[in-house]
Amino acid sequence: MAVASLDLRKFPKASLVFVGFVFLHSLMYFDYIGINPTYYGWISNILSLALIASLFVIKGPLRTPSSPWLLLFLMVPMLSFLPCWIENGQSPLVSARAYLSSFLPLVFFILLRSGAKEKDLVKMLTLFAVVRTLINIIQQFTYPDYLFTFRPEGLDATGYFKGIEVRSGIYRYCIEDTFLSMFLVFYYFGRLLKRIDLSDVFFFFFGLFGVYLDQTRQLMLSTLIALVLVPLLSLRGKRRLILFVIMSLVILLAAMNAAVLFEDLILMTTRDLDYDNIRILSYTTYLLEFWGGPLSVIFGNGPVGDSAYGQQIAYMYENLKLFHSDVGIVGALNLYGIVTVLVYFAFIVFFVFRNWKKFRIHIKMYFVAQFINMPMICIFTQRVNCMIFLAFMLFLCDKDIRRCNYLRKMRKKPETVYAGS
Repeated sequence: MAVASLDLRKFPKASLVFVGFVFLHSLMYFDYIGINPTYYGWISNILSLALIASLFVIKGPLRTPSSPWLLLFLMVPMLSFLPCWIENGQSPLVSARAYLSSFLPLVFFILLRSGAKEKDLVKMLTLFAVVRTLINIIQQFTYPDYLFTFRPEGLDATGYFKGIEVRSGIYRYCIEDTFLSMFLVFYYFGRLLKRIDLSDVFFFFFGLFGVYLDQTRQLMLSTLIALVLVPLLSLRGKRRLILFVIMSLVILLAAMNAAVLFEDLILMTTRDLDYDNIRILSYTTYLLEFWGGPLSVIFGNGPVGDSAYGQQIAYMYENLKLFHSDVGIVGALNLYGIVTVLVYFAFIVFFVFRNWKKFRIHIKMYFVAQFINMPMICIFTQRVNCMIFLAFMLFLCDKDIRRCNYLRKMRKKPETVYAGS
């Protein structure tokens, strides 16, 4: 067989395993503390190069309703390489090396060309979400011994010891990524609206518990808003009334037990209102001050590489605690410019809104939550696993669009339906 005609449809299980491995790698193996950063970077670059090459050597389609948007998300930020070179002094080669792992979301095309089924992707994401939450649960009882965390204990840049943060009596390991638990909530809630099944009930509440264990305010709030808002706007009649009653009871119970469940979160919010918030300083720095020049405003300052520019960013991260990842869309604007932000908003308008009625409820809830989180959490400033997760959601979007278009076509040809029934 010629390499150029490699057909992944003959290897659907192997293709799905490969996709799962890439995703697991992007999660840094659930933030395993024993990872060697050098080897990890090498593997990331090898996988990215392999995925880029696969676009040309693997047989199958490239065009779907969502694929142009995914490619734009990956390619447009590369325009920042030019101002990063001219205005920040970082060579295009260094920028390319720093940006290379951003191509891991090309696993989307492995799913597409292998003919992956929706149910298989859902099972994979469910497995990842369950394992992540189980790790969080187990490590609540093993501390101070743990193997997985986003921020290991140790001395910070100022010599101050920082332990695992505790909120509401829960150790926050912040294992990537909360969107996995949110997926459980949204997907299995959508299934429960059709029929009550004990396994769906379990995964729904297990997802809620996973979100709660992370103790991240904006993610908890966006999950709740999406869970209430989208169904109320989508459902009609008796089902809408039943949903309203159920969600009202859930909110009432949560409010009655807020002192126990959310004590530290409430205190933190109060403290944030009383004192200067470092996040405000991050917003003002990256929106108003930290620009290499006029080209950087349009195309972005560029990815953080091994250069004087990269060292400056590292100092701001480690010593000043000014993170691009804390300021969402503003961080994306600073790194990749106005053009990338415009592409993202064009995606919301011309893809999400245009196809809104074709999406099932869990996809709608995902996009609502993502939009709510945009001021603080943006796919362009988080680790690459967030963009891979978006690629998975886009794959499900394409399935919904294709299903809806097919049903619409069949309604116009009732005789065809009759003949095949």
